[in-house]
Amino acid sequence: MATSTELISNIRHWWLFLLRGLLFVILGIYMINSPVASYIALSFIFGVVIIIGGLVETIHAYANRYIVGWNLRFLVGLVDLALGIVLVCDLKISLAILPFAVGLWFLFRGFSLFSFASVVSHSAWMLLAGFVTVLFALLIIFNPAFGAMTIVLWTAAAFIAIGIFNAFLAFKLKAVNDVLTKR
Repeated sequence: MATSTELISNIRHWWLFLLRGLLFVILGIYMINSPVASYIALSFIFGVVIIIGGLVETIHAYANRYIVGWNLRFLVGLVDLALGIVLVCDLKISLAILPFAVGLWFLFRGFSLFSFASVVSHSAWMLLAGFVTVLFALLIIFNPAFGAMTIVLWTAAAFIAIGIFNAFLAFKLKAVNDVLTKR
């Protein structure tokens, strides 16, 4: 459990949420202006992220090779490495898989916004942002053709929405910080 000093220290960094929000909004606007380049870049980055995840999993499993089950995690890391290399080397496959990956990522981000809503007094705006983000995610996941055609626009819209609500969260945290530091 966090002490009051740790809580104040965390709230004091409210501006990080604002910075993250601004970056998400800028990224969303860029994606709308450059849809083809954005889709190709997203596909490539997806493969790179899987490679990094595979490397981390493999290294972690090997470093903990004396723990039961390490070999399964090591194998999963190797599979991720192989998949990531295929995705980076063959963008056609990566372009086809991207809608599912982005949809799942937005699904988790939407649920994250729901949890932040409870932090800021059950904020209706945060709940709305979570709902809209989850809706985007489900549209992309359950209709891959739709997702493939419009992945950049949906991703840009979701980035902009996440950015706006991160900024909203930042100002709520700033208000709490201002109250706590005046005591």
